[in-house]
Amino acid sequence: TSGTCGTRGTIGNLAAQIIKAGGKRLRPLLVILSGWKEDGDCDSLLDVAVAAELLHTASLIHDDIIDKADNRRGIPTLNVIKGQHTAVITGDYLFARALTLLSEQNTNRALPCLIQSIESMCEGIIEEINSVYNPAITEQDYLSRIDKKTASLVAACCEAGARIRGASPPEVDAHAAFGHNLGMCFQIVDDILDFTADEKTLGKPADSDFSQGILTLPVIYLLQDSNWSQPVRRILAKRSCTNDELSYVKKGIHKTASLQLAYEKALQYQDKAKACLASFPTTPEPVRSIFHKLTEMVMERTK
Repeated sequence: TSGTCGTRGTIGNLAAQIIKAGGKRLRPLLVILSGWKEDGDCDSLLDVAVAAELLHTASLIHDDIIDKADNRRGIPTLNVIKGQHTAVITGDYLFARALTLLSEQNTNRALPCLIQSIESMCEGIIEEINSVYNPAITEQDYLSRIDKKTASLVAACCEAGARIRGASPPEVDAHAAFGHNLGMCFQIVDDILDFTADEKTLGKPADSDFSQGILTLPVIYLLQDSNWSQPVRRILAKRSCTNDELSYVKKGIHKTASLQLAYEKALQYQDKAKACLASFPTTPEPVRSIFHKLTEMVMERTK
């Protein structure tokens, strides 16, 4: 891990601590699976996989600063431990380390799609910031936001791996489409879990999105329910939320069809991801099987 994060003293050590805190490692796994080839360039593939995780971790550090989050993966966030200034610079450092890995001669085929995903993530974050406490946000607004903020990097990981192994343009596109649909499914499930799991399980505060005015799919569906729309709108109009109001919103989400509708939307993206696997003609069957299992795990996860 220290080599991954560089050897430049304190900041490298801080970055290494964040990486060691854990995580699902979904994005590097997707790079490796998409790029798997018996006689392939394993070193380049691993460099791109590491870069993908560094990009993801950097985005989480910056997310925690914006959200003023206290916990991530069950431990205090870097902005709590070292302050916002150090956290910002550490996130920037991880972005730089990732770009260094991606600029190497044998990995630069992966650079354009991953750079594009960084741009998309930034756009998604700005959209999220600009839409807090806004009851007019639509399902399409939400889907566009999570496409940019989450699915873009997942899609880029799959595309990057396919490019590294020299897949044909149609197969590269199929990998990107798989990643997009998997990423969309992943984020919708994540937003469902925000209302159904507890803090210990999640490794971060539950219900945190709504308390910060971030409206996710279950809330958008709740706002469409005639019995709950006006009370929830009144809460949002205050641009703040008490614990009792948060409990009220959570009660509404559980009493209405909001969770079920969100789950059904996630299933749609899961089905689309599975359908993409038919367009992976050069992917070995054992690898294709792992891809399929990942689509199941994303829907079944509890954290």
